[in-house]
Amino acid sequence: MQFIDVKDLVFAYENYDENDNDNKGFEGEETQSAVVLKKLSLSVKKGEFVALLGHNGSGKSTLAKMFNGILQPDDGSVTVCGMDTSDDDRLLDIRKKVGLVLQNPDNQLVASIVEEDVAFGPENLGIEPGEIRRRVDEALKAVDMYEYRGHAPHKLSGGQKQRVAIAGIIAMEPECIVLDEPTAMLDPQGRKEVMDTILKLNREKNITIILITHYMDEAALADRLIVLDGGEILTQGTPREVFTNVELLKSHSLDVPQATELAYKLRSSGFKIGNTPLNADECVEEIVNALTRKSVN
Repeated sequence: MQFIDVKDLVFAYENYDENDNDNKGFEGEETQSAVVLKKLSLSVKKGEFVALLGHNGSGKSTLAKMFNGILQPDDGSVTVCGMDTSDDDRLLDIRKKVGLVLQNPDNQLVASIVEEDVAFGPENLGIEPGEIRRRVDEALKAVDMYEYRGHAPHKLSGGQKQRVAIAGIIAMEPECIVLDEPTAMLDPQGRKEVMDTILKLNREKNITIILITHYMDEAALADRLIVLDGGEILTQGTPREVFTNVELLKSHSLDVPQATELAYKLRSSGFKIGNTPLNADECVEEIVNALTRKSVN
């Protein structure tokens, strides 16, 4: 059984008719549906690191909210460990399994002290105080923020705030963390701190990670990529399999990692690059190999 299983998922937002300017907001007015997810099917295995890609409006964030029942399907199903997210009686159990980290950490920080913020989730789950203390300490250590436990969150850097937000989710001990563009508002150092934390949680604690990102160099670190376009799956596979299709991605307004882009341009100019590189080290290796082959011939 898959950890998360999505079958024939359909979801639409109800929008007011933009041409009706007289009675907007009144009950009973005509509305139109904006279908965001269209018969979407996918699965995520326990312990997997999956990156969801797609341009704005492709359905990524909507899908993220489906994974722990914040949004409900109009048709089809989403199950977590066999529990249907449409079953209200199972929502608490599902949300214990799947935690959600949003783009802006300020929207998830609720307390004036870091350790109190991390304790907020377990307290709401009714965990006893001694266990909360243990969870808070372990969560802060997991994201390398333990030494800041007595600090005020608003005085932290963007990357530190996001790590505290992730610690707040970890303290609830979910088996899966869904991160909706967690590095979008961060500088390069903050992005590195958060990505290092994500990789550590996945590799050392076997926490399932679902990452939504516009940074293709981040996506290249995942086990598998799922690319959405217009509420449907455009392509999926390992990072190398997906990023090899540079022209397909570009035709749908999507980028590729910088190293892949350079290799693509070199190949287009007649330089014979072999494998598709995903990072700078691989790119250097491919260029050296190509030059070596050229000198031998």
